Amino acid sequence: MTLEKSVTRLLVECLGLSKGESCLVVCDLSRKDLGRTVYDGARRLTTAVRLTIVDQPTPTGWQDHTLLELEKEMVSHDVILLLTGRSLSHTNARRRAVAKGARLVSMPGVTEDILLRATHINYPEVSKRSKGLKNIFTAGETVHVCTEAGTDVTFSIRGMEGHSEDGLYNRPGRWGNLPAGEACVGPCEGTAEGVIIVDWSMSGLGCLREPLVITVDHGLAVKISGKQADILFGRLNPFCLAAFTFAEFGLGTNDQAELSGIVLEDEKVLGTAHFALGNNISFGGSVDVPIHLDGVLRYPNVTVDGKPVVKKGSLLV
Repeated sequence: MTLEKSVTRLLVECLGLSKGESCLVVCDLSRKDLGRTVYDGARRLTTAVRLTIVDQPTPTGWQDHTLLELEKEMVSHDVILLLTGRSLSHTNARRRAVAKGARLVSMPGVTEDILLRATHINYPEVSKRSKGLKNIFTAGETVHVCTEAGTDVTFSIRGMEGHSEDGLYNRPGRWGNLPAGEACVGPCEGTAEGVIIVDWSMSGLGCLREPLVITVDHGLAVKISGKQADILFGRLNPFCLAAFTFAEFGLGTNDQAELSGIVLEDEKVLGTAHFALGNNISFGGSVDVPIHLDGVLRYPNVTVDGKPVVKKGSLLV
């Protein structure tokens, strides 16, 4: 399938873009060609299309004026596509646009290869898989994750709502990633204890040169070690201590996604697990910092309330 056909399927099947609706495509300079391709695809479906190219963020995140200008644009469109290197998912601009009823996809780090490969999935099947895990998370109380690489962490999810991303964002106020395919939950703040070994990729770092070792105590990353630990610490440290919060746990459910070194796709790979540090507002938490960084683990063993959910990267439910 060509890139143009992939874009059309994304716009029609995933977002339900139709004639007369307004569509906003946001990209940064590094993805302006891909942004133009998506813009052209939207123009074939509706005339009310705008392409906005934003400045690259600084090492510590997006500039406030950039987010304010984006928010002004985003709240007035029916359909929004975010194709940027650094995620805009956990910003007030995204939240307010969705609250206004926008259908939105966020694709931080997306490439042409990812669009061609990981968006061609059986959406009903991925949805069923993701929602099944979402329901387990919503009903569960305690999660334990371990891997042969050394991860061993336990945390509470009591009272937290599970979430699923099935790629079908065709109703007002629906949003998520493309490629789709995950179920996730926000850990109860202050409950996570143990060690997380991120052995594949990390937001902003790509495919890791060696694993990152993150020690978690009372829900905070209190120690980070590994060759690229200083970079990760440097991205979190400019913000308050809350930026080190264990913010999200998720499982991949997309059987067409591949481990590419780009977290957007890696965290969707069937049977992988991912953790995040930083903002947890989208997951029912209280930490509103302008950063949310995901790390991907391979071959996890996961139990919820003592019942096996994943064994060495294979889903059991």
